[in-house]
Amino acid sequence: MNREAADRQRAFTALLRSPVLDRRTHPETWPLVRVHRATLGEWFAQRLGYRLVVTDSAARLFRLPVDGAVVAPRRFRPPTRRVLVLAILAAAAAEDAEDITTTQDLSDRVRVLSTHEDVELAHYDPDRFAERTLFVKAVQLLVSVGALRPTGHDAEDQREGWAHRRDAIGGAYEVRRELLLRLVDPASLRAALTGGHDGGPPHEAAARIGLMRKLVELPVVLHEDLTDAERLYLTGQRHRVLTWCVEMTGWVVEQRAEGMALIAADEADTDLPFPKLRAADFAALMVLDELVRTYGAGSVISADELGSAANEVRERHSKAMTNDLRVGNAVESTARDLLGALDLLRPTGAPDKWRLTAAAARYRDPRVVAVNARLDEEGEG
Repeated sequence: MNREAADRQRAFTALLRSPVLDRRTHPETWPLVRVHRATLGEWFAQRLGYRLVVTDSAARLFRLPVDGAVVAPRRFRPPTRRVLVLAILAAAAAEDAEDITTTQDLSDRVRVLSTHEDVELAHYDPDRFAERTLFVKAVQLLVSVGALRPTGHDAEDQREGWAHRRDAIGGAYEVRRELLLRLVDPASLRAALTGGHDGGPPHEAAARIGLMRKLVELPVVLHEDLTDAERLYLTGQRHRVLTWCVEMTGWVVEQRAEGMALIAADEADTDLPFPKLRAADFAALMVLDELVRTYGAGSVISADELGSAANEVRERHSKAMTNDLRVGNAVESTARDLLGALDLLRPTGAPDKWRLTAAAARYRDPRVVAVNARLDEEGEG
């Protein structure tokens, strides 16, 4: 593979991992996105049904919904609804703010905005520590999508400190109005509200896009999860589809009887590497092993059985538990959320029932070679 093809792959996978990037946040990949914008835009549009917007200052990838939904597993520890609401209010407030604003300025504006009758939301009360903590997360969310840019390297510390100190102004931020306005994409909004995708693609295109999205976005694609049209398309176009996946990413396609997975070449290329060197991941891994050894992949697990497995792991590895994992049913809830995000433990639709997917067997019988202080520090960090 030549260098040009490798650079296109780096730009493509970088946009999958970070849908918003620019010269400052991604100094190494931004030039590659600029140079290969035409090919990248074609790949995203024709093979995945996404829209790539590249301007002079930034690039943003919009994952347009099909049938009112996007293809992605449930995120591990996603922002709460209140954080999302505060982020939306902060974005609206930032539009009227000066080019340089602060956490305190945005907080003051959001407090006023939330009291408007037509907003019809619970009033934001920055005098409450819990609300200030949530607002800090909301500001961080805007930073992560590029709408706000910290003006200093210690903005995160200042932002966190602001939650504890009412006499502080928090972090200082440049309001990036171009990306602020692109938070809501008209095409995405229209597709979400109409439950479709700009009038709907032809039948074969819908099957191609659905199959390609599942391969690129999901940890594993089980044959049982494909629609009839996607399964038929895969039967006739398997070589073509898998060649595209490798061409775009440079990753390896692993095929099994139950399905397929696109395996990233580097841990940094995936949004949720597992297991990471942190206590929560190892606790979830050990709970998964307990479930697979006791019930087997494909089995339906009840809440009691999941709780029993978590208790067994907590007692067996009591010295490895961090303070967070020692509280209540933290091991059980962490394992449920993390394994769910990895699509290893899937909700069945019945209350308190989950199914171990076929991919869960891949993680059986892990061998813990060391439990040390570093693991605890990582988990608590």
